[in-house]
Amino acid sequence: MEGTYIGSYGRLRVLRPDFLSSNFIEQLDGKSGDDFVKALSGTSYRKELDSLSGLYKLPDLVEVVINSHMMRMINSALFALPPQARAVISAYMGRWDIENIETILSSKQLGYNLESTEAFITTGRNIPVGLFGGMIKREDYISMISQKDIEGVVNYLVKFGYGRVLLKHLDEVKKGGDISGMVLDLDLYYYGKLLENFKFQQGTEGKLLSYIKELIDVKNIITVLKSVEFGYKDSKDFIIKGGKIPEAKLLEMANAKDIFAMKELIPYKIDDAFEAYKNDPFITYFDVALKRELYKRYLKVFELSMELEFIMGFIIRAEIERNELRAVWLSSYYKVSKNRAEQMKVLKYIGA
Repeated sequence: MEGTYIGSYGRLRVLRPDFLSSNFIEQLDGKSGDDFVKALSGTSYRKELDSLSGLYKLPDLVEVVINSHMMRMINSALFALPPQARAVISAYMGRWDIENIETILSSKQLGYNLESTEAFITTGRNIPVGLFGGMIKREDYISMISQKDIEGVVNYLVKFGYGRVLLKHLDEVKKGGDISGMVLDLDLYYYGKLLENFKFQQGTEGKLLSYIKELIDVKNIITVLKSVEFGYKDSKDFIIKGGKIPEAKLLEMANAKDIFAMKELIPYKIDDAFEAYKNDPFITYFDVALKRELYKRYLKVFELSMELEFIMGFIIRAEIERNELRAVWLSSYYKVSKNRAEQMKVLKYIGA
């Protein structure tokens, strides 16, 4: 093991048992709000429940607790991170900035108020999401949500760099209310920064680079699936460069007559998603299935490492737990069909 990773490795090994088992999360399925919270209070989520129960009520309480717990776990992974690892981890963490900004832009487009949006912002309490990049803090997000329109949000973001990416789309948003150009450019910015900040340090980080490239592939496949579903003809404009799948292959997928004709072209075995979609045309089935296959390829490999990949594996597991809990909570609280809820599960397929 590279000596500079020993402290991080030891710290995260101690925290590893705080992750919930797949069986525990399965047992939360169908529980009422109070019972869901009661079950979580017997776990490491107790800390977030104690600090946030006086500020939020159900159903927002669960959303905020799940997000805050994930960020606390991730913050532990970032503690005493070796300097050579900071650039790529900081760039990866920018995913939460992007997710939050897209949530706020969508809420402005739909006319939601602060209370309807704030619970869905992913930060720890008073912890910046982009810890090393000096990125966006919770109070800045609240200020953004308080802006009267999308233009106000974009202007506020200029000081963080994201605003410059979004400014060129303001006219099209004002004319037609379409934020898809903004969302695309945010994704391009994110993945570009992620690749730019990856550097070989020990010469053993090839698996991490491969994971980043396949993250881009998964994003591109979902984009193409959506373009086929909705009949878009300009898929080439939405493809993110830097993945493993050649652009020509992606465009071949985009020219398929329908989603089912893409099945043999996608380099991941996601037959269950196609079967589920056949009976219930819900595009998220593909997103979950692709991510599940990606985690199956890389998570265990990362967790067996004792260097940078181990830290990334810890962060990924925290993300998976957040997404899994969120899916179970939403399916229980909003009475989502059992079949749809089952397709949203990932953890039981990748192991503890």
